[in-house]
Order: sequence, then C-alpha cells, then structure tokens
Amino acid sequence: MTAAPACWLCGGEGALRYERCFDFEYFIQADASFYGCCDCGFVYMHPLPTREELPELYPSNYRNFDTPENALSAFLVDRFHAHHVSACLRLLPKGGRFLEVGSAGGDVLARLRDRGVSRTQGVEISADGVEAARARGLDVFHGTLEEFETDEPFDLVLMSHVIEHVIDPIATAKKVHSLLAPGGVFYVETPNVGSLDARLWRQDWGLIHYPRHLCLFDRASLRLLLERSGFEVTRMSWEINSCGWALSLQSALRRIGFDRSRQPRSFYYPLLLAATLPLNLVDIVFGGTAFMSALARKGTAG
Repeated sequence: MTAAPACWLCGGEGALRYERCFDFEYFIQADASFYGCCDCGFVYMHPLPTREELPELYPSNYRNFDTPENALSAFLVDRFHAHHVSACLRLLPKGGRFLEVGSAGGDVLARLRDRGVSRTQGVEISADGVEAARARGLDVFHGTLEEFETDEPFDLVLMSHVIEHVIDPIATAKKVHSLLAPGGVFYVETPNVGSLDARLWRQDWGLIHYPRHLCLFDRASLRLLLERSGFEVTRMSWEINSCGWALSLQSALRRIGFDRSRQPRSFYYPLLLAATLPLNLVDIVFGGTAFMSALARKGTAG
C-alpha cells in the first residue's frame, strides 16, 4: 500500500480522506484522491495534475460570462457580486489600488469603477473572461498570478474561490503578500471543508468540485496558510450560501440516474439553492457554513 503523502502546509502526517470521487458537473475523468492532514486539518489532492494538465480540467463551458437566463440564478449572482463590492468599498482606502485575482468577466471590477474606484486591476487565466472584461474597458492581465508583475503595490487584493484551484497555495498567498503595500489587506474566500454539509456528504460533497479543487481548507488550516505566508489574520467569518447543499443534492440525483443532464447546472438547481438556504442556520450551529472568508493584513513594516 502506498504511503499517504505528507501535508503540503505543515509537513504533518496525511490520511486518506476522500476516494472514488466523480465529477457530476462537467464529467471530466481523473484519477486522484484527497488526503487530510492529521495535524492541521488541511485537505489536499494526490496525485496533483501538472501545470500542463490543468487546462484539461476546465472544459469550454466551465465559466459562462453572461448573466444567467434564469431569474433566480441571475438574482443570486447579482447579490454575490454586490456582497463583494460592498465589502471591498469598506476595506479600500480612498484613492487605494485594488486587485482581483480570478476576475472572470469583470463584474466586481466594473461595479467598483462605477462606484468611483478608479485604480483597479484584474488577473484572469481564462481568455474568454479577459476578452469580456476588456470589452468593458477594464484593465485585466491574461495569465496566472505567478506570471503577473507590477511596480505599484495594492491596498486590497480580493481572491474569491480561487485559492483552492491552485497547485501551490502557499506560493500563491506569498505572492499576494508581495503585491500588497504595507498595511494592505488580503480578502480571501474559499469552501469550508469543516462545514456540516462537507462532513455529511464526504466524497460526494458538491464543493469538492472534483477534480478542479486541488485543496480544501477549514478555519484552522486557512489561518495557518495565511500566517505562514506573512499575514496577520484580523477576521474570519462565514458567508450565507447554500451552494454546497444544492450541488451535493444535484450530484446525488445524477448518481442514482434520476437526473441525466450533462449540463453543469440542471434547470431545478436554483430551486435547490432557495430550498436549502435555511440550512445555513444549522450549518452555523455545527461549525460554520460551506463558504468562509478571511481578512489578513500585511504588516506596516512590509
């Protein structure tokens, strides 16, 4: 039997956490399992895809940069972006410089611009996303964060549901730290593998998003990642979102053959989101919702 790989984050002993995962969203074939660190709680995929293999995990229909046609889905997406904009406006100093990593079609960047934030920058790996954002007159770099360089530091960096997709989250967090001005803030969101729905659904949890999520965090391991990257964590919180429950239920219906759709989201998915929203109250009692966020500050000494 092959020994479990050591934890990427702390070097601790790993144990098999999830196996026999299947992609019920995009039906991409992969052969990997997830291991959990016995010391820090970090969950990580093994074996990892190579950088050359990563694009194969993201089909052409992976990200739709148009507003959803379904009214409920469009409303929920709008609220998701509005939440980010509201938080960023509170965190960004007047005249400050803002960077969004994984800016997609530029919805957050455009809304901030409309609210008077003139110094904005995006980083996006998808050519379609970059094209959509640039068509709106936004400044977006096409490539990975590791490839992005600038001489002007940022006051706020937003990374919403990106850190779990990267091969080396420690290097990514350290890169963000290097891009921030002294006292700058890193605002990061990621799925919470310690949530009730994650514990109940296990390898069938929708937010494993297999095989595109390469690592998963709970509250403790996210804090550890940020602190080991040079940040002071100033706040950790939960976000109200029922995506984990809804995706898990959709996958379950597909697993038993009730839903034979090959689309990422079936027509009933928005109804699942609405129906499972009250479960967020239960999630909070049992350790937090499936969406968590953290604010981390770079020291004023740099």
